[in-house]
Amino acid sequence: MTAPLADYSAFAGKRLAIVEHMLHHPYYLGIRQAQEHGLEVWLLTGDRDWYTHGRDWDSHPISIVDKVFDVDTDDPEAVAAVVSDGDGNPIVDGLASYSDYHTVLAAEVARKLGLPGPDPKAVETANVKDRLRLALGDEPFNIPHFLVTSRDQLEEAAERLGFPMIAKPPAEAISYGVRRVDDMAQLIDAWTELSAVRHSLRGQPRNGDVLLEKYVEGVEVSVETMTVRGHTHVFGVTSKDLFGDPAYIECGHTFPVPLPDEERELLYHAVRRTLELIGFDHGPCHTEVRLTAEGPRIIEANPRTPSSCMTMLVADVTGRSPILDGWLLALGETPPIEPVTYSGGAAVRMLYPKRKGVLARVDGVEEAKSVPGVQVLLHVEPGDRLFERMDNSSCVGFTYCAGPDRLAARDAADLAASRLDFVVREDV
Repeated sequence: MTAPLADYSAFAGKRLAIVEHMLHHPYYLGIRQAQEHGLEVWLLTGDRDWYTHGRDWDSHPISIVDKVFDVDTDDPEAVAAVVSDGDGNPIVDGLASYSDYHTVLAAEVARKLGLPGPDPKAVETANVKDRLRLALGDEPFNIPHFLVTSRDQLEEAAERLGFPMIAKPPAEAISYGVRRVDDMAQLIDAWTELSAVRHSLRGQPRNGDVLLEKYVEGVEVSVETMTVRGHTHVFGVTSKDLFGDPAYIECGHTFPVPLPDEERELLYHAVRRTLELIGFDHGPCHTEVRLTAEGPRIIEANPRTPSSCMTMLVADVTGRSPILDGWLLALGETPPIEPVTYSGGAAVRMLYPKRKGVLARVDGVEEAKSVPGVQVLLHVEPGDRLFERMDNSSCVGFTYCAGPDRLAARDAADLAASRLDFVVREDV
């Protein structure tokens, strides 16, 4: 079952500038859907190879944007110059980014030009995870933490938090560098590795600090929201399957997750209160939460739409696309999100190579596609190098299904995934 897509005719005649973009099918689909409703889409990028990996731009799905501007997307002045005239007036109706590395800059430029957008300080507080912890303060859904700035602080951190704990970079995406540490030796190893990283995955400078958080036991979910003029609308709860210790790599999601009324209300309160405390009053947010025996615990609040086909899960079940609703907000429109209703369920299985090497071929694609309701969405080709990493960047594709309920959809997506074999030619 798939809910029909809502009416997005408010896009007609508008122009939106996107500062960088998320990768993979759901985000290219979002561009096409917006264009079909009359939106003109500009892409500002500092590195076309980030999307194409050296292949021809015109054959890549993101090339469907109406205009591409090659610009330093780490420079707010350069970005502002592209989207404004000689007098500093905007020549676009909205500006936005769903790239973790550019959401702050997009918010800053939008505010400078008088365009709709979130408070840049709220976005930065969400993105820099130790600042989020400080903002949440003594709230019961916060997690004890310790920001390590030097090797000498490790013993103090261990005494304060105890083992096990989670080590992560304070500001990264795709679960990069996140791992559980169970003893002092693992903590030293984590510090040594993570503190040596002085640039983000997009090349932005980092200071080498490492964030440690107390480990909390529980089931991890995410809550997908859209905040409009300070009111946070909830699309629903998404399940998250993880490979688990020592890294936390996502391998599947389902939507919507049913919860008892009391547990759901506690969860929604924690998410809404988190956004209120950081001053986030405009736009989409993907908040990751652990459901523990003592109540919900906020893991991260990401001021953007979710990745890994989760926007498709929401759109196919509710009829409302978080990507498109976020762009409507960026254009100054008010998306009519409520009431949120569900039609069936949906699931995605993330695909990872069994070993690193050069991809020779993918077997079983037609067999996987033959599973009723399943889409096979691959983003690798023969000749690509496949990696074994401790983050979500090693994902090579998805099997996706919308069905009568989330569990039936999950079973179909899993069946399709089981029929695929990524044949590797050689080790690297």
